[in-house]
Amino acid sequence: MLWKITQNLLTTVVVFYTGIHWGLASIPGIYLVLTTIEKTFDSSNFERALYIGISVGLAYVLWMLSTIILTSFLSFIFKPSIGATRVPFLSATSIRWGFLNVLDRLAKPCIHHMVPSWITDFYYRALGCKIGRGSFVSSDRINDPYLVSIGDNTIIGSKVIITPHLAEKNELVFSPIVIGNNCLIGLGSQINPGCVIGDGAVIASRAIVPKYTNVPAGEVWGGIPAKLIKKK
Repeated sequence: MLWKITQNLLTTVVVFYTGIHWGLASIPGIYLVLTTIEKTFDSSNFERALYIGISVGLAYVLWMLSTIILTSFLSFIFKPSIGATRVPFLSATSIRWGFLNVLDRLAKPCIHHMVPSWITDFYYRALGCKIGRGSFVSSDRINDPYLVSIGDNTIIGSKVIITPHLAEKNELVFSPIVIGNNCLIGLGSQINPGCVIGDGAVIASRAIVPKYTNVPAGEVWGGIPAKLIKKK
């Protein structure tokens, strides 16, 4: 009963905070549009439509960038020091984790339009994800980035889901995910908590790697659940 009351209370707070977060991020774009309207007051209707239309498009881009920057800043400050651990649903750690999840979800629509780019790499790194040199991250679905490590020259394909947490009974379970160097994580695959992907390993498209799986270096895995297909 206490958990349900707490959940409903926090959900209500989150709804209102969402409006504040996105509202703050919209300030630069709104300022641009208002300035454009003011500066084009004496122009023809066609010119005003042209300039204001462009300013609205740029305002949307500014909103996305501002959302990413604001979320990165807050997440950098509030991200918890979580390793491999279990905590009750109703605990200080789970509440803090939930708040960070909310922040991440507020930025996810923006990240979706930005991958792959240095902007999303900046975002994931600000949230604590370790991304090696030469790695290519094309997914907007990396959860709990502070529990994810990606090596050098590794490719994370589009729509790859990387999730270092799960719920078991009345607990949240956190277990870091490590992806080595020169790996290929195929389109739409899923890497679950506690997985270690060895150097040079390949996870085939749409594969689901079960929790706590250790994929040895240089092997190719695929299927649901993922299993060894061949060794390089």
